[in-house]
Amino acid sequence: EDHPQTLSGFDDLAALLHAQRRLAEALPIYRNVLERRKEKLGEDHPQTLGSLNTLASLLHDQGYLADAEDLFREALEKRKARLGEDHPKTLSSLNYLALLLTAQERVAEAKDLFCEALEKRK
Repeated sequence: EDHPQTLSGFDDLAALLHAQRRLAEALPIYRNVLERRKEKLGEDHPQTLGSLNTLASLLHDQGYLADAEDLFREALEKRKARLGEDHPKTLSSLNYLALLLTAQERVAEAKDLFCEALEKRK
């Protein structure tokens, strides 16, 4: 069950449930995949960081904005350290965090992050 392809299959299942708005069903699968990837691949492996981001996205969609923010910030910082500040995945994390801040009506902070991501994509 810990083989990377098996974990990817579970992640795909969770993503399908997420897309169908079956959020309560997707949540334990996302959590399980994240924990197994941490154990198997390490805390800062790109796939682990992807799982961190998708779990944060689900929590955002469920309205758990503070929990989602913590995970988005963790994913962003780890992606900066692992992939670099200008890597597309890092910039994607920056955008996700900005969208969350917008949902929290923290518009000035969100604008700064959107502008930072846009500037780095030039």
